[in-house]
Amino acid sequence: MKSARRLVGFLGLAALGMVAFYGVIHFDLAQLVNLKSAQSTRVFHLNTTEHAHPKSFDVTTPNDAPAQDMPEVVRWYCNTPKALEGEEGQVPEGFRLKAVFVVTRHGDRVPMETLPNVKYNYNSWTCKLDPDKWPSDPQISSFVKSAEKLRRSPNVFRSSANGVANMPPYPNSAGGPSRLTQTGVVQLLRVGEKLRRAYIDSKLLTVEGVEDQFTVITTPYSRTYQSATALMYGVLQDDLSKIRVHQENNVLFCGASCQCPLRNEYMKQFKSVDAKRFHEDPEFVSALETVAKTLDSKIANVRFKIIDALFGHVCNRLELPCTTHTQACLEREHARNVLKFINQDEQQRRESFNNYSRLAIQPLLSSIAKRMERLAEEKADFAKFVVYSGHDMTMTPLLSVLGLTHARWVPYASHVVMEMWERDRHEEQTSFEKNSTLTKPRKLELKQAVTSLDKTFVRFVHMGRDVTDMLEFCAGKLQTKLCPLEEFVNFVEQGVFQKFGKDSYREACRP
Repeated sequence: MKSARRLVGFLGLAALGMVAFYGVIHFDLAQLVNLKSAQSTRVFHLNTTEHAHPKSFDVTTPNDAPAQDMPEVVRWYCNTPKALEGEEGQVPEGFRLKAVFVVTRHGDRVPMETLPNVKYNYNSWTCKLDPDKWPSDPQISSFVKSAEKLRRSPNVFRSSANGVANMPPYPNSAGGPSRLTQTGVVQLLRVGEKLRRAYIDSKLLTVEGVEDQFTVITTPYSRTYQSATALMYGVLQDDLSKIRVHQENNVLFCGASCQCPLRNEYMKQFKSVDAKRFHEDPEFVSALETVAKTLDSKIANVRFKIIDALFGHVCNRLELPCTTHTQACLEREHARNVLKFINQDEQQRRESFNNYSRLAIQPLLSSIAKRMERLAEEKADFAKFVVYSGHDMTMTPLLSVLGLTHARWVPYASHVVMEMWERDRHEEQTSFEKNSTLTKPRKLELKQAVTSLDKTFVRFVHMGRDVTDMLEFCAGKLQTKLCPLEEFVNFVEQGVFQKFGKDSYREACRP
């Protein structure tokens, strides 16, 4: 039986294909951007063959990875904690860092729902931090001590954060559905540690004596809030009372701009493509029926839960579940019969999802762009380090709009860093033109300086890799490997809508 349980490892990937091709068609569109969406639905993911898995400094597989015998997409998704290196903070001389914006998915969590005829032992997941358990990290004990102070620091929480203010700032209880695991905490500690080396240790950002410069915007779930505190501890390495916590009640961070009827229409189109593909592929249907039969259930009872449930086991080195009454376990052959469908892709599917993504994520990008504009024009003293702690439903449309991936499952703790740089006013134009190679940043501090959009630039780093030159709106516009802020602003406020023939978000949302 134990051997049979191990064989089901590939099934997590099979589940990925199931949702990609069919599982999305019953999602409630109104809930997609509602608070309940992060609890009761799984985001529409499909794989791409053209951009299968972008090169990254962050995602590698150590020898003791729980999914080392799994396909690459499983190892990518699990994102086993490791020491991270990246290209964050690396720019040519002649520039000073103005601000950093991080959009991240929460870390590893317990599955949301159980499979039919399977009973979970939630204590199998480590949801109470223990430095002696796998995966461990030297920062765990000190993180817990620092996070405890948040309970006694009411000034940390803004008026919008009443919900998360009453949540534990780190996992400290028995496992339960959707709860952040120790694996998830360590993932975000490592991300924060990497960002600390890039921005704090290099003196690109200052910490001492700086008030209200570190902001966290989190959805109202313990897994996103606790992921954010872990990341920020990795960055600050001391008193978390320096952070300011805001709560966003929407997984898309769309604020007051969540009503968008046409966005929902594009999601219907995407679902329609998935449904057609499912029904027209009898071999794929047969493979899923075999999986359901093994669990002594029906395919309709399995398709929405299988991915989440089995990845939750694979990524945490747990024995994969069998049915309680028949003790039947899925075998590797079952997974293989579904796996072969995973990497297939169609342009129509990618286009329909990208149309949805442009309207889904524009409000978040607009918020970031406006913060950058005000910082560039010195109109307001905004925070210089902002973390948006979200979900796969946040990251997937963001990556689609940026042209980096197309509706693919995104790893736990995946993140995009947007750096804002201004030209050093002490540098001459001739020096600016000459310095075109990356060098180790010299000691710089965030200082007030008269600047404008034409002297301000942005840089995008995805999972440790500089992807600025891959962005369509930066093509042909780079200056010493940086993208003018004006190009980013124009894309967010105008370029996003051009394919719809509209000039604004409000117009583009109208059917």
